[in-house]
Amino acid sequence: MSGAEAARFERCGVVTVVPRPAHGPALGDDPALLLRRGAEEFLPAPGTVDRLAGAYAREGLAVEARTEVGLTVSGAPELLAQVFGHPVRPVRNRYIRETVRHEFAASGPLRSRLHPGLVAEVRVPRAGFELVAGAAPTPRAAPPLARDARRLRLPEDAVRLAGAGRAHAAGVRGDGVRVVMVDTGLYDHPHHRAHGYRTSVVPALSALDPAVDERGHGTAMSALLLAVAPAAELTMVKMACETFSFPVAAFQRAVELAPDVISCSWGTLRAEPHLHLEVADAVRRGITVLFAAGNGSTDRRTAMFQSVATPGALTVGGVHVAPDGRRRAADLASSYRSDLFPGRRVPDLSGPCGMLPHGDYVEFPTQPGCMFDRRNSAYDGTAPDDGWLVSSGTSGATAYAAGVVALAVQQGIGKGRALTAADLADACLPVTEGRTLTGDDCGGVCPNEAVGLGLLTTPV
Repeated sequence: MSGAEAARFERCGVVTVVPRPAHGPALGDDPALLLRRGAEEFLPAPGTVDRLAGAYAREGLAVEARTEVGLTVSGAPELLAQVFGHPVRPVRNRYIRETVRHEFAASGPLRSRLHPGLVAEVRVPRAGFELVAGAAPTPRAAPPLARDARRLRLPEDAVRLAGAGRAHAAGVRGDGVRVVMVDTGLYDHPHHRAHGYRTSVVPALSALDPAVDERGHGTAMSALLLAVAPAAELTMVKMACETFSFPVAAFQRAVELAPDVISCSWGTLRAEPHLHLEVADAVRRGITVLFAAGNGSTDRRTAMFQSVATPGALTVGGVHVAPDGRRRAADLASSYRSDLFPGRRVPDLSGPCGMLPHGDYVEFPTQPGCMFDRRNSAYDGTAPDDGWLVSSGTSGATAYAAGVVALAVQQGIGKGRALTAADLADACLPVTEGRTLTGDDCGGVCPNEAVGLGLLTTPV
């Protein structure tokens, strides 16, 4: 990590505080309780979150994000030790070798000294991971690559695959729909300016710089979502810098913004049970939440890389569409039976996705010289600092699907509640061949376990 970044986070630890529910036990480490009990049953008594937030603020801690079911609090390690019993400091994650990643760890069990009877637990938040595959020059508004029919160029090819041209011509472009993307940030790219997209950036934590996208993933994903829904009001909640990421805090900030749609093209490093309660509560509020199925990851309890399959959220798998229009399950995408939620199948539906080994499928704008610009240049034909990369995965499939959902929301589908897979079933094209990375075959029929309902397109 950079010296400045190291200094910031050496001075600033982060914890998640989970209030005690007003009735019944807390969710704890058993998110499967959400199959039997609604998110509303885990709500604390009225005023609890306000009392906790006020108490922590008076101690000098920063309340970075809050919902009805949880708070994210930050502060100096010594202050966190005074309030929660032990300091929280950055440590290196040694399981991710291709890039340097850090997360936080406590030196002992965490308990709130303030209002202990109101607090069910205090957790060190898990980090997140993206699902993809010197002063940098100003990037071009268009990709620096020759046109290749095997690749998708934005926005036109995303509009074509989604069948969104007729909707756009009729004025259905996402107008008035509030979409939040939780990702690594959003660089002010000439591509976005050239297409007149309306965007803003909110940091999940005050220590994150909203002006940059050090990893570049969020800038890329936003371009695909906006290709499908170009008039949507998109807010990026920046959850990461190059070495740290804060998915729970970012999701809480997203909920605070009261959007219609939340798009999440990521998973977590190791299990993060409280995230499932945050997601279930967002769905209860009427927000349509989308999560990527994963590029080989699942929610198996012992897995390092955890996909998110909270009941009520839409999980998005991958379909590859060849130049001749042939559709097949992407062998880069995950499909699985949820380990955390018995009976839950992932994905619910699918979006466009490339194939192994690199998913070279979509030409994405990104921040010049960012982590993914550098990494992908080893094999995608772009330069490491030109602000363009070629990639794909269920990350892009999810951003695409979120754009389609924004068009559906503008058309009144769902009428103010969270959309379900059933609401979108008639807009899915059948995919009957191909096998996913995790081994499910379409088997000549659709719906199927590999792609769910099929390739999502624009409802008409």
